[in-house]
Amino acid sequence: MIKLHRTMNMRGLSCVLVALFGLSTAYRLSGDVVPEHYKLDIVTNLGDENDKFEFQGKVAIQATCVSATRNVTLHSKNLHLAENEIQVKDLNGGGTEAIEGFEYDKENEFFMVLLKEPLADGKKYEILIPFQGKLEDVLAGYYRSSFVDTNTKEKRYLATTQFEATDARRAFPCFDEPAMKSTFKISMGHTKKYSALSNMPVEQIEPMKEKQDWVWTHFENTVPMSTYLVAFIISDFGYESSRSSNNVTFKVWSRKDALNQVRFAGDVGPKTLDYFETYFDVDYPLPKQDMIAIPDFAAGAMENWGLITFRESRLLYDPEISSSSSQHQVASVIAHEMAHQWFGNLVTMKWWTDLWLNEGFATYMAGLAVHHIFPEWNSLEEESASNLLNVFGFDSLKTSHPVSVPVGHPREIDQIFDTIAYQKGSFLIRMMTLFLGEETFRMGVSNYLKKHKYGNAEQDDLWSSLTTEAHRSGFPKNLTVKTVMDTWTVQTGYPVIHVNRLYGQNALELKQERYYRDTIKPKSAGQCWWVPLSYTTATELQFNDTKPKIWLPCHNNVEIFEGFPKQDEWVIFNIRAAGLYRINYDEKNWQLLLDTLNSDKFESIPVLNRVQLIDDSSSLAWTGDLSYRIFFDLVKYLNREERYLPWKASLSNIGALNKRIKRTSTYGFFKVYLKELLEPIYEKVGALTLTKATKEKLDAVKHQTLIASWACRFGVSNCASEASRMFAEYMKNPTNTEIIPKDLRSVIFCNAIRRGAETEWEFLWQQYLKSNVATEKNSIMSALGCTREIWLLKRLLDFTLKDNSGIRKQDYSSVFTTVAGNDVGFYIAQRFLEENIKDIYKRLAPNTRRLSRYLSSLAGQMTSELEYDWFKNFTGKNEEYFKEAKQGVGQSLELIKVNIQWRNRHEKHLKCMLKKKEH
Repeated sequence: MIKLHRTMNMRGLSCVLVALFGLSTAYRLSGDVVPEHYKLDIVTNLGDENDKFEFQGKVAIQATCVSATRNVTLHSKNLHLAENEIQVKDLNGGGTEAIEGFEYDKENEFFMVLLKEPLADGKKYEILIPFQGKLEDVLAGYYRSSFVDTNTKEKRYLATTQFEATDARRAFPCFDEPAMKSTFKISMGHTKKYSALSNMPVEQIEPMKEKQDWVWTHFENTVPMSTYLVAFIISDFGYESSRSSNNVTFKVWSRKDALNQVRFAGDVGPKTLDYFETYFDVDYPLPKQDMIAIPDFAAGAMENWGLITFRESRLLYDPEISSSSSQHQVASVIAHEMAHQWFGNLVTMKWWTDLWLNEGFATYMAGLAVHHIFPEWNSLEEESASNLLNVFGFDSLKTSHPVSVPVGHPREIDQIFDTIAYQKGSFLIRMMTLFLGEETFRMGVSNYLKKHKYGNAEQDDLWSSLTTEAHRSGFPKNLTVKTVMDTWTVQTGYPVIHVNRLYGQNALELKQERYYRDTIKPKSAGQCWWVPLSYTTATELQFNDTKPKIWLPCHNNVEIFEGFPKQDEWVIFNIRAAGLYRINYDEKNWQLLLDTLNSDKFESIPVLNRVQLIDDSSSLAWTGDLSYRIFFDLVKYLNREERYLPWKASLSNIGALNKRIKRTSTYGFFKVYLKELLEPIYEKVGALTLTKATKEKLDAVKHQTLIASWACRFGVSNCASEASRMFAEYMKNPTNTEIIPKDLRSVIFCNAIRRGAETEWEFLWQQYLKSNVATEKNSIMSALGCTREIWLLKRLLDFTLKDNSGIRKQDYSSVFTTVAGNDVGFYIAQRFLEENIKDIYKRLAPNTRRLSRYLSSLAGQMTSELEYDWFKNFTGKNEEYFKEAKQGVGQSLELIKVNIQWRNRHEKHLKCMLKKKEH
């Protein structure tokens, strides 16, 4: 029986959030003029004339005036507009409108055409604007990328686009908001030696009359779409093609010297499209789907409709060199971008507030698709566990933000492409699927897509479709999906459910509160959630039923429930981690669970529940809500555990401790403890060879790699010396790919470089420069940051400040992160950032939100008041460079603060515990 109580007013909460975020609508288009069709002609010069990299073109925008206005406002950034040629034509036969002047609003990136007479309500007009711009290497808008052909050693160029979120305006004047959907007729002018790609198939290629050896490539009209999904590329790439079962043509494009790496993508792409067409019961609406690997690309991939762009490491796969984890990542990213063709492209959020409707759904659906295509990988369980652990960590900060987040100025948009939009959004969708039932959820989503196709929607539109289906299938009539889910998407954080067993009464009391990592909790928090509670007992062991047995309503009082087991058997809540909440049991129930885990019956508790018990006990100990004794007693059971995910959860939490104490006197005892913990499992699964049985199981490969990495680092058995031996053999014969198993290269490279000197480092750096496989280059780059030679770490960082060093702009932050994570490199990275912040900022522009990664990689290891003061002073003194990473600054400061709290509260106690274990 469910007891209903008065719930919080979520509309009121939303208003409060808007007030807190200080939103204004000055940055938004007025909507007086609405575009319907763009005719876009662009001529691209890739150094072919006068060694210049530039483009020029004209756009004719057909639009309707929906409210009389003398001001036609659209977006433009870093473009030169030919003002004397701009025209506004009346398409109803009224001639050309008289223009009074023009205005530019740089803050909001507006270009305004001021008319002498107002446009008439309901009439159609054409806005004609000639423009030109530079093809810079800024990884945003319409920009240039380059590569050196491994066969000819010739440097080649391409021109490509990246428009999400607000960079279409860098390529052509437009109404650059997601709700301003239009059709597009695109024509690209270029020399004959290149080919052109865009969202739609090529309609015609014709000679350019005014330029010899130049051509126009004309593309078919697009379907209605947002400007951020427009894409066009000029390159000399090659491709391989395939088809979906619905006869959609797939082409995977890459540098011609990397075409041997596209076959896997060509196989996965059509299969994911087939899966989504069946799942959504909505056909893919375009006749083709191109996927292309871009050498310089800021994001992982971009879902442009019909022309998906990728980093090379996210699309290309070499079966001889790329690891199994890389193969999984390539499949996942392809599936993620294909899911966007429905969630994001076919139905688009009205404004960036509901970005999670794009990214959360794409993340969730990608997991389903990959599991469908490769069930032997067992990847869906890992996807759930990884999302849970990531969200539990990030969303425990006061400086986190809601899933449906109020967004102000467009420069704030990039900051919300984070764990909350992707992983939390995905996990909440999984939670809905489990409490509604998969078929109910699928039907609701299908109806939502059909109702809003080619249009825009908000999360309330999704809630409406899901509620309709839910009430047909038995969901409580007095509940709506909106009532439940607004508590999860409109407010920040997640709850911890305190379970207090009333043993004499066979009952328990439940209380919810928001979980904070900061032990100084806000006095006026007052947050609550509608929580779907599933559970089972030691006698029942019903771990297959994830539907809620109880709904804990949204209020702040204690709830008492009867009918629970006797005092000698445990109860577990949140079956298979079906909901986004932590659970803190009373001490006796924890002990009952410990007794089972530390017995031969530990596998009676499923893997995902073992993962949650590990993570909850660690995190609750962090805040002082549970004794660290329980966490360390719990992980004793790992001497029996041979599954990957519980070890991943354990080492993730132990790694958090490692970061906070590795520069303290406690560390020696901690290293001894870790070595003893790892030795048994290393002998079972971690040795630096791969058996045939291991190779065939992705989770087994990942488990072995994880254990080997930790074992080599902490001196377990012969791990480190064996890594050095294998690397020495590899140095003698680097063309022999059999010497080092491809799935263990990252481990062996890192440990050999850590134990080696300049000779090993220089050899691997040359291998990095020679490699033609992006996934291999990533592994090598991470390994180069493992050296303990201070000058080599500084050299690696300095490479990120030099053109043509061999390190691409997209990888600068990754280089910094790997150096900062090195025990020796932390101080080098800190000083490097302090001394070079201006140059780093300039080289990252316009993707300066990536500075958040620089900050967080340092902040996670800072544990003293002195370090907090340094960080605060540094970011304050350089505020101008962090204006687009303000959220990252706040989160990093909070992270240091909670690290200080942890050290003050727990370090001495932890040292005593580890000392006792040693003796």
